[in-house]
Amino acid sequence: MSMLPSPEGNNDRNKTVEERTKRRSQGSKNASDSTQSPWSLRVATVSGIPIRLHFTFFLVVIWFALADINQMGHVGMLLAILGLFFCVALHELGHSLVAQRLGYPVQDITLYPIGGVASIEGSPRPRHELLIAVAGPAVNFVIAVILNFVLQMTGDGRHNLNVHLLQGEPLAFLYRANVMLAAFNLLVPAFPMDGGRVLRATLGIFIGKYRATRIAAGIGQVIAGLMGLIGLGVFGAQYQNFGLVIIGIFVFFAAAQEREIETTEAVISDQKVEAAMVRDFHTLSVGDTLRRATEQLLATNQQDFPVILGEEVQGVLTRHSLLRALATEDDSAYVTGVMERNVVFARPEDPLDEYLLRADGVRRAPVLVTDASGKLIGMVTSENAMEFLMIRQISESRNATRK
Repeated sequence: MSMLPSPEGNNDRNKTVEERTKRRSQGSKNASDSTQSPWSLRVATVSGIPIRLHFTFFLVVIWFALADINQMGHVGMLLAILGLFFCVALHELGHSLVAQRLGYPVQDITLYPIGGVASIEGSPRPRHELLIAVAGPAVNFVIAVILNFVLQMTGDGRHNLNVHLLQGEPLAFLYRANVMLAAFNLLVPAFPMDGGRVLRATLGIFIGKYRATRIAAGIGQVIAGLMGLIGLGVFGAQYQNFGLVIIGIFVFFAAAQEREIETTEAVISDQKVEAAMVRDFHTLSVGDTLRRATEQLLATNQQDFPVILGEEVQGVLTRHSLLRALATEDDSAYVTGVMERNVVFARPEDPLDEYLLRADGVRRAPVLVTDASGKLIGMVTSENAMEFLMIRQISESRNATRK
C-alpha cells in the first residue's frame, strides 16, 4: 500500500511530469493487484506475468480423476489432465511473451476448464496481432513434435491421431491434445479464438482494424452457432458433445464483447481526457469523517470524492468503500482510513482510451485530472465516461446515416 506524502511533499506544487507519471504507474500496478478475482489462485509468475487457476479448474480435475471414462486409470488420467493444462499455460505464455516483446503489457494468465485467457493490455496493430495470435498454436506444435519424438524413441505406437483422445498413455494423450489444440485454435476462424484473430489481423492490414473486427466477429458468431448445434447433436447424435456447446457459447459472447470494445475504441480514438472529465465536483478533507462523506453523498449526485490536504490529493473515497466502511466502522471514523490511496492521475491532453479501456482506469476508481502545476481540475468517472460514450456513439451513428 502506498505511503502518504510527507508534509514537504504536500507543499510542493511543482512536481515534474516524470514524478507524476511514476506515481500513476505505481498506483496502476497496485490497483491491478487489488482488483484480481477472488475466484482464482496464483500458482506461478513467469516474466512478471501472474499465472492463475480459476477455482472451476480443480472441480474438473477431480471429476476426471474419479470418473471411469478412460483406459489410463485414475492416476494416469489425473497426470494427463494436469499435463494438458500445463500445455495450455505454455500456449498462453506463447501469446504473452510475444506481446511483451512487442511492447504490450500482460496483466495475467487465467486457466479455466475450457482453456486459458491471457489479459494483454492495449490494442495491437494488425501485424503485431498476427504474430501474437500465431505464437500460441506454434507452442503446441513444438510440444507435439517433441512428444512425437519421445514416443517414437520409446517405441510406443499408441499415439496415432485416429485413436480416441482419452485412450492410451498420458504422453500419447498429450501428443494428440497438443495437435488438436494447435489445429483447432489456428485453423478455425472463430473470433476471438486464435484463428479468428489471425483472420482479423490479416483483414486489418488491408481494410483497417474496425471493419476487420466487425467481419471477424460476425464470422465467429456464425461458427459459434454451428458449434452449439453440432454439440447438441442436431447434425447427428455421434457428434453430440456438451463441451462443444460450452465453447460455442463462450465464443459467441466473447465475439460480441470484442466487437463492442473495438467500437468503443473507434469512437474515442481521437478524444482527449478533457472531453469526458467532470469539471464541477466536490472534495473531502483528510480531517472529514464518514458522517461528513455520507452527507456529501446524499446532498450531491457525486459518487466518488477526492480527499485532499490543502490542494494536494491524498486519495479517493469511492461510494463502494464508503458504504463498506459504514457497515463496520463508526461514522465518526476519518475518511483517510478507508479511502483509496492508489490514485491514477491524468492530464487533460492525454488520450482518453488509455484510461477508459484499462482494468486499472475508470472501471476501478475515478481518474483524477491535474494541470501542469499538479492542481486538481477534474475527474473522469465511470458514470460520466459511459454517458460520454453513448453521446459519441449516437453522434457517430447520426453522421454515418447522413453520409
